[in-house]
Amino acid sequence: MGRFAEDMGRLRDEIESERIARQTLIADTRQEVNDAAHAFISDLKATVETLQSDFREAHADMAEAARADRTAFIAQLGSSVAELQRQTVTLVNGLAQERSAGRQAWRGAAVPAARPKPAAKTQHKTAGQAKPPAKGALRSTKNG
Repeated sequence: MGRFAEDMGRLRDEIESERIARQTLIADTRQEVNDAAHAFISDLKATVETLQSDFREAHADMAEAARADRTAFIAQLGSSVAELQRQTVTLVNGLAQERSAGRQAWRGAAVPAARPKPAAKTQHKTAGQAKPPAKGALRSTKNG
């Protein structure tokens, strides 16, 4: 064999070894990319699970705080409404006494000393129960 044949054989061997090296590099790179992708995906899954767990915990805390706030508001609202009802009953009783005293004064009758009635003994009317109109309340005032 001549020098040319030896060079051609060496060139073919180098091409073959470079082809094998390239295929090995491609396979190694592919494996590294797959490993990196799997590591990234598993880290991402762990991060998402942690975020979801934190969200559930924060949501439970917020729900509990909101429930406590609503309960406190309803309790305070109930006492406020009860106080307003007591004040309204007292006011209505006072106005009824004044109206009665005014009526008696208009008729010329002696006006007895006004004594407030206890508010606890009055009955509360619900919205559906209407009080009948007072006597003479429906008279028209056409003649001035």
